[in-house]
Amino acid sequence: MMKFSAVSLCALSTLLVMGCAHTRPEASRKPNVALNELIETVEMDDLSERKTGEDIHELAEADADDIVIKQEVGESNLDEELPDSEPNTIPYNKNFLQLKKTKRMQFWVDYFTKRQRDRFQRFINNGEEYRHIIEKVFAEHGLPKDLYFVGLIESGYYLGARSHASAVGPWQFIKGTGSRYGLKITPEIDERQDLFKASRAAAMYFKDLNNVFSSWELALSAYNAGEYGILRRIMKHGTRDFYELSRNKQLPSETINYVPKVLAAMHVWKNAKKYGFTIPKNKHRLFDMTELKPIKKNTSLTSIAKRLNIDVALLKKLNPELKQNKTPSRLAGTYYLRIPKSKYSYKLESLEAAPGIERPESRKELTRRIASKPEKKTIEEAGQADFHVVKNGETLLSISRKYNIKAGKLAIVNGFKTWRTRVRVGQRLKLIESDSRVAASQEKKVKLVGKPIVYKVSPGDNLTEIARIFKLEIAQIKKANNLKSGRIMVGQKIVLPKTQKAIYTVKRGDHLTKLANDFNQPLEALVKLNALNRKTIYPGQKLIVNMD
Repeated sequence: MMKFSAVSLCALSTLLVMGCAHTRPEASRKPNVALNELIETVEMDDLSERKTGEDIHELAEADADDIVIKQEVGESNLDEELPDSEPNTIPYNKNFLQLKKTKRMQFWVDYFTKRQRDRFQRFINNGEEYRHIIEKVFAEHGLPKDLYFVGLIESGYYLGARSHASAVGPWQFIKGTGSRYGLKITPEIDERQDLFKASRAAAMYFKDLNNVFSSWELALSAYNAGEYGILRRIMKHGTRDFYELSRNKQLPSETINYVPKVLAAMHVWKNAKKYGFTIPKNKHRLFDMTELKPIKKNTSLTSIAKRLNIDVALLKKLNPELKQNKTPSRLAGTYYLRIPKSKYSYKLESLEAAPGIERPESRKELTRRIASKPEKKTIEEAGQADFHVVKNGETLLSISRKYNIKAGKLAIVNGFKTWRTRVRVGQRLKLIESDSRVAASQEKKVKLVGKPIVYKVSPGDNLTEIARIFKLEIAQIKKANNLKSGRIMVGQKIVLPKTQKAIYTVKRGDHLTKLANDFNQPLEALVKLNALNRKTIYPGQKLIVNMD
């Protein structure tokens, strides 16, 4: 769908006040059975092709001419409310769309369940692979989970979907809107096709649209037709009621049908058994078995796939944002590639040890390494092995593998600068940190300021959202800042009570998700505290963190 980006949301808010978005691996060893079974469930055309054209957009861009609809449902008012609709006691339901059952909505229910039945089932199947991820993103942003169905209509959750208007990805962003919400779009990379990044951008866009229009019906209309076009019609016709604008044909035909279409998709999905559809119950989902790893720029995906002993087509499916068969060569900061987690892939340790891809092993080297590889033990299984005495030929890396702990952690425990430090035969190495050492290392991570965090209000912020992100009560924030009402302004500085400000210096290998977990705070809080425009950070960067 076309998403216009010509007018900033700040300008839109002002206008509203004035007026009333295969290559096979060289198999020396089979991948883990769980991953292998999962790969078999992924359709190969889904791995190699980027879906475009009518197959994707038949639902979003379907013929919505009222003459055609009336021929099927009768000549009466298509937007007349039918029995069993949700009572219209709240003008604009803050939860999500009002359940307005109309003949127009019923037309789309019939369209999905009869005329486009097979396609809608495929879209359901695609969406179930990603639905839990998308719903989690929306929940983190305080948005209704049912916004998931907008993506179902837009792209059928084909990550490589591209419309005739050059809208791309699961959320069908045009280039301008995607860039506005922090998605990188270059000759080498298009983050509109990354499920995680695009979904976070969509969440921010939906939040801004709802803040501007105070109505999910109008917010979705703006997502479909462009925010400026919807604003012009509101000002021209003097109403902010979506259904009144629809009845009077004051919106584009496609937009008039857009909200009923989303309602119909929700209705069919939530009554799938009644309509004969199947909601797949996947025990394992592909993206759940993956993780992000820092990889050197301009590295061939084929060499990475060989090193991991996985199909290069699978690697491309995990990283649909990549336009070429390599990692980007020109990109600010560290590039993180999505790969199978270590227990689902062979030879992943080399990626954890160094953010690059080494020369693939020869068969002779592989045979020698496997024959000499000691059985891994956890520290608990090793009994009283709180220490290890270095034997001939051992390194920190080989010892860390023996006890199934990270080489970097083993180095830190023993006071070494790096896991590459050479050790001596007979040297006694610690395997477990003492409680005091753990506490000391934690203290060294940050510089405590001894003051609460002062947050600068950004566009789209409100007290409810700020309180949710920083796990505070609205009353606490109002009291600490002498606020008589809940109204705040962009640029205003707000003291966040019961927080303890600290400064953390980013180290090599750090990324925001890891830091959010380390400091036990939401990723969104880190982004907002540090006014980050993108999720990339770099070594030496100073970040504000909350130590409470």
